[in-house]
Amino acid sequence: MKKMKKYLLLFVLGLITTFSFGQNNYQDVVHLKNGRTVRGIIIEQVPNKPIKIETADKKVLAFQLDEIEKFTKEPYQVTTGKAIRPSDSSPDSKFLKTGYKRVVELGYQFGLSKYYSKDRLKLNIINAYQINPNFSIGIGTGIRYYLSPNTTIVPLFADFRATLLKKSISPYFSLGAGYSFDASNNFDGVGFLVNPTVGARFMISEKTAINVGLGYEMQLMDFYYAWSYNHTSTRNSSALSIIAGITF
Repeated sequence: MKKMKKYLLLFVLGLITTFSFGQNNYQDVVHLKNGRTVRGIIIEQVPNKPIKIETADKKVLAFQLDEIEKFTKEPYQVTTGKAIRPSDSSPDSKFLKTGYKRVVELGYQFGLSKYYSKDRLKLNIINAYQINPNFSIGIGTGIRYYLSPNTTIVPLFADFRATLLKKSISPYFSLGAGYSFDASNNFDGVGFLVNPTVGARFMISEKTAINVGLGYEMQLMDFYYAWSYNHTSTRNSSALSIIAGITF
């Protein structure tokens, strides 16, 4: 019974500290029995369940009632959430914020076939939507400038991206698939394009990241035989891509 009264008292005190100060320059402070404090905003407070508090860097921490000494309201301070218990294995919550984003990538592509693949410069411009911290989908276009012969191909493709970790540095995977058009020849159709890439993403802010990667590009196109323009063969003008880009 005494334990129940104690939990009820903590709950009531938490409600009082949460609602008695409405100023933006104050924040919730949870004082733990081990001497540590956690600053932020209490986002969930249910009787007989863990208290949840969100810190300034968007970490959500949960504490049992019997771990808590008291609640207070104090002037706002920036915190990195380092009051996490040693046993707490919460991931670093630096990730891209949900919503519309743009991706711009530049790269160089090394042709993989002696006869059907040529080196080219690569530009991708992608408009995407970040579904959650790990996944995004989008539509992209860009340029593939073949160095020999001097030819410009414009792809139109769907783009899917997956970030594996919610950390400042994380591996990522992307897959582009679509169709390309020859800008040097009245935008005639060239062929299907598939471009898987793996790499690393470096977070700058919740809206901005730098990514570097290594990819493979399959570009189907028709090749004419030297002795006759009436005879063609569809081949893969494949390439190995090295890219660097920015998400913002």
